[in-house]
Amino acid sequence: MRTTRSTAALIAVALLALVGCGDDDDEPDATTTTSTTSTTVDTTTSTTAPAGLEQPAVWPAADVVFGTPEEAAEDFVQEALGVPPVLGDFQQGDARSGEVEVLSPGEGATPNPVVRGRLLLRQLGPDDGWFVVSAVNPNASITTPDAGSDVPAAPLTVNGQARGFEANVVVRAFVAGDASAELDQVVTTGGAMEAPEPYTVTLDLAGAEPDQVVALLVRGGTGLETDPGDFGAVPVVIGG
Repeated sequence: MRTTRSTAALIAVALLALVGCGDDDDEPDATTTTSTTSTTVDTTTSTTAPAGLEQPAVWPAADVVFGTPEEAAEDFVQEALGVPPVLGDFQQGDARSGEVEVLSPGEGATPNPVVRGRLLLRQLGPDDGWFVVSAVNPNASITTPDAGSDVPAAPLTVNGQARGFEANVVVRAFVAGDASAELDQVVTTGGAMEAPEPYTVTLDLAGAEPDQVVALLVRGGTGLETDPGDFGAVPVVIGG
């Protein structure tokens, strides 16, 4: 289930307001009033204070909570890659992390799906929501910048290796958790056959805000609308 922490915060604030109204009706003395007011302020601050993630993540946004890794993986494939999710089983790593393979749908009466990328997922934040922290595939990789590195809100050089249909490779930058908030996109060339080939592009991140997490996504085309193609993704953080 997809939820947001902002909804819970609003409910908490509303409940505190009701408690405050009840105190007014009882007309407490000055000492009691001071104690109650202090407690209410402290509780409100603790409930509504924004909580960041332990590490940058590609998907979803920091205030969105998915209760299972499958939900986070499905949402990423549908929203960021724009294709129907075809996923392998969740493979548990440690107690708070694991992987999910993203597959092609295959073709014909007896389809033979191909692994297009592996989503690395981890539980993060105060609600232990599941997040895609990166996506890996040797046929669509980002070697620089490193995942989680600080980068400026300026032109950024992205290097890696990739392959695609007729050698077409697309490299994108968008605000983490919101694929529609695209900062830049460049179409380049990689390998056209089985082996990936090096690519280098420059993405303009001038529209990003300080401390914002940005997802870098490289993807090779396949010529099929329902096939995600080989892909990889890493998060970077805009320096303040």
